[in-house]
Amino acid sequence: MIILLALFGTLIVLMIVGVPVGLAMIGASVAVLLSNRGFDNIPYEMLAQRTLYGVNSFTLLAIPAFLLIGRLMNASGISDRVFNVARSLVGHLRGGLGHVNVLSSMIFAGMSGSAVADAGGLGPVQMRAMEKDGYDRGFSAAVTASSATIGPIIPPSIPAVIYGALANTSIAAVFLGSIIPGILMGLSLMALVFIMSHRRGYPVSKRARLSEIIAAIGAGFLPMMTPVIIIVGILSGIFTPTEASVIAVGYCMIIAFLVYRTISLREFWVICRDTAVDTAALLVIIAGSALYAWVLARYQVTSQIIDFLSGAIESKYLLLFLLMIFVLVIGCFIDSVPALFLLTPILVPLVVSYGIDPVHFGVAMIFNLMIGLVTPPVGTVLFTVQKVANIPYGELVREIMPFYIPLFGMLLAITFIPGLVMFLPNLLLR
Repeated sequence: MIILLALFGTLIVLMIVGVPVGLAMIGASVAVLLSNRGFDNIPYEMLAQRTLYGVNSFTLLAIPAFLLIGRLMNASGISDRVFNVARSLVGHLRGGLGHVNVLSSMIFAGMSGSAVADAGGLGPVQMRAMEKDGYDRGFSAAVTASSATIGPIIPPSIPAVIYGALANTSIAAVFLGSIIPGILMGLSLMALVFIMSHRRGYPVSKRARLSEIIAAIGAGFLPMMTPVIIIVGILSGIFTPTEASVIAVGYCMIIAFLVYRTISLREFWVICRDTAVDTAALLVIIAGSALYAWVLARYQVTSQIIDFLSGAIESKYLLLFLLMIFVLVIGCFIDSVPALFLLTPILVPLVVSYGIDPVHFGVAMIFNLMIGLVTPPVGTVLFTVQKVANIPYGELVREIMPFYIPLFGMLLAITFIPGLVMFLPNLLLR
C-alpha cells in the first residue's frame, strides 16, 4: 500500500503543482525507492541507467523524423495544395467546405501524423476559406478542431510509434489497424457536417470539372505520395518504420527544396531548431516513463492491479469499457503523448491478461486520447484552433459539442468491434 501511495500519489501531487510529466514520473519513482530503501540506499547508478535506457531506442528515432516532416509540410505550402485537392473532390456537396475541411485533414494526416500540426498548419487555410464562403466562424473552428484529431489516427502517426515502442508491439500493425478507424472517423464527421449544413442553410458550391480535379490532384500529387511511400515500404519489408520516417524526410526535403522551392536555408534552420526543441521535450518524458515502468515492474505493481481486477471483473468487454472511461478522463487533463507514456506500461499487461490484442487496444486508446485533445479543460487542439480563429473559448466549446457524437460513437465502435481495427493487420501481416 505504501508503494502504491508513493508511486501514484506523488505523481498526482507533482502534476497538480505543475511539474512536467516526465520529471513527475522520475520524482514518483524516486519516492518509491525512498519509501522502500531509505535515502542512503537509493541506487543512483540504476536510476541513471534506466532513464538513459529509455531513450536509447532505434525505434524512437522515428519521432523526430515525423515531427520534421510535419513542419516541412506546413512551411512548404503543402496545406493549400491539399485543400485544393479536397475542394475539387467534395466541394460541391451540401456544406461543401465543411466536407473539404474534413477530407483535407484526412489527406494531411497521412503526411504529418500530428493533430496540432494539422490544426496549426492546415487550419488557417480551412477556416479562411469557410468564412469567405459564408460559414459561421464558430462552426468553421469546430469542424477544424474535430477533423484535426484524425491526424494521429491515419498513419503515419507519432502516437502509434510511441505506443508500439512502449508496448513492444508491431508499429506496422498499429499503423494498419488505424486506417479503417481513421477513414470511418472522417466519414462520420462528414455525415454530421452534412446534417448541420442542411439545417443551417450553408451554401452548395459548383461541382468541379474533370480538368479542374485532374489539375488539383496533379498539383498535390507529390506530397500525397508521402504516406504511400511509408506504408508500402514497411509492408514490403524494404525498410522498418524508423527507416521509413527518414526516407520520408528525404523525400519531403526534395519536394520543398528542389520541386516547390518554398523553403530557404534560414527557414530550414528554424524548422530544424523547433523540431529539436520538441524532440528534447519528448525525450524527457520518455526517460521518465522508462524509469517509472521499471519501478512498476520491479515492485510488481502491475501484477497486483491485474490480480485485483481479475477477481472483480470477469468480462473483457466490461474491462474495456471501464478502461476507455478511465483513459478519456486522463485525456481531458493530460496531453496525449505524456498520457501514452504514463498509461501504456500499466494497461497493456492488464489487457493482454484478458486476451485482448494489444494492437486493438492501442488503436482504441490512441483514438480515445485524440478526443481528449478537443475536450476541456486541457484540449491542446482546442486552444490551438481558438487562437487561430480568434474566437472566445466558450463559443468554440459550444460549437464543437455536436461533433462529440460521431467521435464517441466511433470510439465505442472500434472498442467493441475489434474487426474494424484488426482486419487489415490480420489480412496483410499474419
